[in-house]
Amino acid sequence: MTTNHGKPIARARADQGWTRTQTIFQIRQAASRHGYSLPKDESIARRMASWENGHSEPDEFYLTLLSEIFQTDPDALLNRPRKAPEIDADDAELLLRLDTARGVDASLIAMLNAHTDLIRMKDRKLGAVVLANEMRAHLDQVETLLRHSVFQADRSGLAFVLADASALAGWQAVDTGSLSDAWEHFERAKAAAREADDPKILAFASAEQAYVLLDLQRPQQALTMIQQAHREDHHRLPPLMRTWLYAAEAEAHAACDDAGSALRTMDVAASNLPDPESSDEDTMTYLALNLVHLARWRGGVLAQIGDADAIENLNQALEGMDSGAFTRAEAGLRCDLAGALLARGETGEAAQQIEQARRLVVISGSTRQRRRVEQLARQL
Repeated sequence: MTTNHGKPIARARADQGWTRTQTIFQIRQAASRHGYSLPKDESIARRMASWENGHSEPDEFYLTLLSEIFQTDPDALLNRPRKAPEIDADDAELLLRLDTARGVDASLIAMLNAHTDLIRMKDRKLGAVVLANEMRAHLDQVETLLRHSVFQADRSGLAFVLADASALAGWQAVDTGSLSDAWEHFERAKAAAREADDPKILAFASAEQAYVLLDLQRPQQALTMIQQAHREDHHRLPPLMRTWLYAAEAEAHAACDDAGSALRTMDVAASNLPDPESSDEDTMTYLALNLVHLARWRGGVLAQIGDADAIENLNQALEGMDSGAFTRAEAGLRCDLAGALLARGETGEAAQQIEQARRLVVISGSTRQRRRVEQLARQL
């Protein structure tokens, strides 16, 4: 007398000690992790009975879920294992990457997001140069997983990680003066943001890319890019992101020598800044913006247009800044303050700020800020 335990799926279920009801629950859990819904339990139970009796075999969709819950190769679950095709080295490499990407789930995506955040925190303290190899490896890993993932929910999660990490890599490249590399990083970030259907990271990466144009002395194009980023999906952008975009636009107006528009847009930015106590903003770990950051930004814009209030704003921002947490940003702030002091003829205080900025540049390795320090030092 034969039993169903001779059939691969029935045998795999028996090895786990699961009833069919328990197996259906595990299948649903696996499908949910990948963002898919399934038919009613009765429908799945009929399929299972057919599979276990050898009357039919699961299609690729169910075979993938079954191999995941039973932790076995898909072919081991078929009544008549598929004949292994003859494959060359390139195809073997592709199969290996596809199999590796099958391990992607919500927990792995969360770990990859956490890795990006860790790199971001180290970047703010130590600068981009010492993190170059770690960032490159992180980008390669995420992009490879994305290219070989099949389930759409996994692809969306990985696409967000890639967008966030690529935008960070783009800003690091701006900071080190590698503008061509920065542009490519931001292009990758925008493409990934569109696949993730995340308008916030798309707007952020697009506006950050505008700083490549600013550094290339093309302020009008930079302004247009920031405004376009703000207009696209405007209704889906939360107040904190709109604040950031308005502040970036104000900086671009200042670079275009349009002081009136710069001041008006910075006022709009301040009016959009949400109350941190009452805000229900989604977590955007890539966006560091509060009253202190906005005061620093406003002070930089005022200094750029030669406004007398720049020094007061920058000193207030300096007092509120968490020293050591944003090394590169503090170097930029002190450069802004030194420039404003030089414009007012206060060379002694300016020299002190330049020296402090120089020290911070050594820590951060910022090429961008080092150039500013050198330019300011020549004005003493």
